[in-house]
Amino acid sequence: MTQTPAPWAGIIDDGDDNLDTREGWMWGGKNAIIFLIDATEPMFEKHIDDSSYFMTCIEACKEMMLQAVFHQDKDLFGIVAYGTKHVNQGAQANHITTVQDLSCLNADIIKELLNILGDVDKFENKHGHSNNFSLADALWHCSSMVSKCTTKLYEKKIFLMTCNDNPHATDPKLQNDTRMRARNVMEMGLELKILPFGMTFTFDNFFKEVYQIMQDENDPSILGHNFKIVREVKDIVACVARAPSKRSVSRVLWSLGNDIKLGVAAYSFVRSAPPFPKKQKVTRLNNAVVTSQVSIFRTDTGEAISAAETSKAIKVGGQTVTFEAEELRRVKRLTSSGLVLLGFKPIRTIQLWYHKKKPVFIYPEERKVKGSRTLFAALHERCLAREMCAICYFTPRTSAKPSLVALIPLAEKLDSKTNTQFVPPGFILKFLPYVDNIRDLKEQEVNCSRPDPKMVSVAEEVIDKMRFKFSPSNIDNPKLQKHWSGLEALALGYAEPKEFVDFTVPEYEAIDARINDLAETFSSMAFPDGYNEAVVKKAVKRTAPAKTPAPKKVKPDLNNMSMENIANQGLVEKLTVDKLKSYLIDEDVKVGKMKKAELVEAVYHHLGIQQP
Repeated sequence: MTQTPAPWAGIIDDGDDNLDTREGWMWGGKNAIIFLIDATEPMFEKHIDDSSYFMTCIEACKEMMLQAVFHQDKDLFGIVAYGTKHVNQGAQANHITTVQDLSCLNADIIKELLNILGDVDKFENKHGHSNNFSLADALWHCSSMVSKCTTKLYEKKIFLMTCNDNPHATDPKLQNDTRMRARNVMEMGLELKILPFGMTFTFDNFFKEVYQIMQDENDPSILGHNFKIVREVKDIVACVARAPSKRSVSRVLWSLGNDIKLGVAAYSFVRSAPPFPKKQKVTRLNNAVVTSQVSIFRTDTGEAISAAETSKAIKVGGQTVTFEAEELRRVKRLTSSGLVLLGFKPIRTIQLWYHKKKPVFIYPEERKVKGSRTLFAALHERCLAREMCAICYFTPRTSAKPSLVALIPLAEKLDSKTNTQFVPPGFILKFLPYVDNIRDLKEQEVNCSRPDPKMVSVAEEVIDKMRFKFSPSNIDNPKLQKHWSGLEALALGYAEPKEFVDFTVPEYEAIDARINDLAETFSSMAFPDGYNEAVVKKAVKRTAPAKTPAPKKVKPDLNNMSMENIANQGLVEKLTVDKLKSYLIDEDVKVGKMKKAELVEAVYHHLGIQQP
């Protein structure tokens, strides 16, 4: 087995390890994203497809905000345009327009962007253009928006979108001010990213210096990676989309015996999809939100008691055993949290069906024990070399149930073209079943007849023809897509929900083109002559003894009944809206734009009959 050295190999723990940079997520907070868009005349020039760079920017802002609503709706977004004609705006610098203040998202914000996209010429005529702007003032305005925010922030980013690769080319002072302002922005904890437009955009003219002020000047690879020319909306979305947080599900000590311990952290490979909006109960009359409340009563006296006066109980041997809350917690607390090494086994002994729940990824945690990464690297390297896995006892939290697990080493893998990591090194913690979880299937063994070798050969051809590139990261959940598409249409006033591509539906035309006549050949070999798949034998059901049919209820004839009789029987709701309105109008009652529930209430009120 080829081995790849882990990133922690050879690390010396000198006490000056910058752990803050590695796991800044521990301090929490929301994300603040500001789109700083160039609004000078070149950004509005129409292309062959009747679009412009400015339209692409606004379209990307809209798409990012829609995605944020579905995934991280607590983030803050702001939009600033520079190079407009506006001057004398009080505290705001000249030629800068705040399109959207830094705030949480709502439907009105996205509707405003849709209005801009619907009539870009109107926006251009209203705000105009000017080359007398100062990019330094625009950066200062963005930083002041962040500093005025009272919300606790974790990441603060400014995305500068422009097609001008050399702003202030004739004014060295303004260029120097921009460089100094970029440094100030960095010192305030803001990250500046440049999204360039136009194939003739040259970074060496100006923005290379600005970027190097905020980045490591000795790392040209990062420079090339971030300066990718924007061609379409998805390029911007890919740059702005944030990486998933590094929040661990558990941080415990791994005990190797003889008081030898190291710190490890567990991370999830997969996560739950963004939840659906919570359902709320409302009244039928006016859609007012209804809240439910649970009360506890004594069964013998009916007296209401509080939750603090209750306890847990179980019947054992005919007697009721009562537990207090603290006693119940002690009973559930079998072991302290941590990983306990039981031994090592060859990886081949861990069967594929040894799967109890989703696995997690184990990585060294230096905060728990100094030197954890060095010891972790040694264990990881030897397990890879000898193709062994560690069998352990795992308790993620004190109150959690202990589990039997296998730690399978995972080698690091790098992309051959970009030399970037796409598989991290570490251990895959696989949850193993206990003996009580394993089913004995020996008695359910099915003896299948051996297939014809020619049929096997045809099946192999079908399999070879049906191979395709598959990755779960490329397939969206169609149920979620349909649900959010409907909500988006309701919130933004679309006539119809947006169509989406369901990637779980097979491409039948492509499949037929690949396998040609192999499907018919395989079917003719697998099924006997005269087989008709449309004929299905239905199991004969036992007929139950005949029962005397219950008498049918006679439905009242509402057309021949007076409204007073209908109201006395509580059947007003059975009438249509037209009949209700016609009756009330005849009785000189104003109906206006009443809904059916209001019309029913008005009828009962007019007749002086209490509504059931």
